[in-house]
Amino acid sequence: MRASRLGRYSWTMFDWANQPFYTLIMTFVFSVYFTDVFIVGEDGAQKLTLTQTISGLTIALLSPVLGSITDIKGNRKLLMGITSVLFVLGMALLWYSPPGAPDGIWLVMFGLILASAMVGFSEVFNNSVLSTIETPENSGWLSGMGYGVGYIAGLIALILFLIVFVWPGGETENLYGLNTSEYEHIRIVGPLCAIWYAVFIIPLFLFTPDSKKNDVSVINSIKIGLSNFINTFKEARKYKNIFTFLITRMFYQDALNALFVVGGVYASLVVGMSLTQVLILGIILNVLSGPSSIYGGYLNDLIGSKNVINLSLWGLLVSGVLGLSIDKDTIFYFFSVNEYSASVEELTFGIFNSVSQVTYIFVVIGISIFYGPAQTASRALMVKLSPQEKMTEFFGLYAFAGKSTAWLVPGLMSLILAFTGSLQYAMISIVAFNLIGIIGMYFVYDESTVK
Repeated sequence: MRASRLGRYSWTMFDWANQPFYTLIMTFVFSVYFTDVFIVGEDGAQKLTLTQTISGLTIALLSPVLGSITDIKGNRKLLMGITSVLFVLGMALLWYSPPGAPDGIWLVMFGLILASAMVGFSEVFNNSVLSTIETPENSGWLSGMGYGVGYIAGLIALILFLIVFVWPGGETENLYGLNTSEYEHIRIVGPLCAIWYAVFIIPLFLFTPDSKKNDVSVINSIKIGLSNFINTFKEARKYKNIFTFLITRMFYQDALNALFVVGGVYASLVVGMSLTQVLILGIILNVLSGPSSIYGGYLNDLIGSKNVINLSLWGLLVSGVLGLSIDKDTIFYFFSVNEYSASVEELTFGIFNSVSQVTYIFVVIGISIFYGPAQTASRALMVKLSPQEKMTEFFGLYAFAGKSTAWLVPGLMSLILAFTGSLQYAMISIVAFNLIGIIGMYFVYDESTVK
């Protein structure tokens, strides 16, 4: 049954509310601060990937079971409310990250783990609501709209943070009562993202219809939910196409997740961008990703989810390979470009100061064009493939597929970092997992209906 327009648009506010976490904290601001100031260098990159490994395993282990229980009990908003409160708490803890990684290092890592895990659980409940508020034929459009407004939110948050905190922060020791020598104007990003989420998630709870609450005790819902979850795996052959898609998504989603976690860090440590330059990079990405997600929704309904996913993954593969070819001194693996730096600085009005940085921008443009449609089409395809009575359970598995191997790419990256000391080599694992996803999608049937 289709919800009211207000209910459907309020559902998209979840993406608007949580996107600054991904944009400001995980990709372009706090992650860069984490590796540049809090824990300097490759050790910081290893610890950052460790937090995502732990949170990924937590989501992978618990989300399918929670999804199955919620299908029995109903009332998805209640669990979403609990995870939202913990998500806000995790982001707020990032304030306790003064330079040099003092005793608060484990508290900050716990905050990152808690926030990443809780937003993952919230996504399970929110994604499953899509099937109750929109028809399968229009789910691609609404899914794309959600991701699109999310990227717009990320763009606005980036611009505001750059103008209000980053640029003025470099000129004074005290900004709005914040000690800039202790990087408080940067560390404030955690509490600010927490406030942003707490405010903008309210319309979803007020106006988006929830699934019907069933008169089943918590204990019985756990028993039945666990039983149904086990039976789903026993009947895996019945849902062969869904499981093929989910296994495939394990690989390409892990690549996408890792790309966004370390993308800003890579720009800083390998390409040599400053925080301001990384933020400008983030603005470019979000300017393009928002419209591409919305267009991806329309394209999804026009040519089918599988075709959109395939096109996007190929585009991301090419962009990733090109990205790996860039460091501070060279592009495309072999071409030294230092001698052209002065010309680049002049042409970009001093914003960028090397050919490598400008080339990396074009790589990010490619990623921005293809990332949004891949996310949009994946969510829409899951709605089309999943049986209505098991929607939350399967979206729990969907989250599982997005996080179950989340430990693997960061783990591989940490291992490669330990042996080579090169983040550039470590990023090869992302490209490899993306390629596996491309291969897997050839075995997925599009627009199928589970019988």
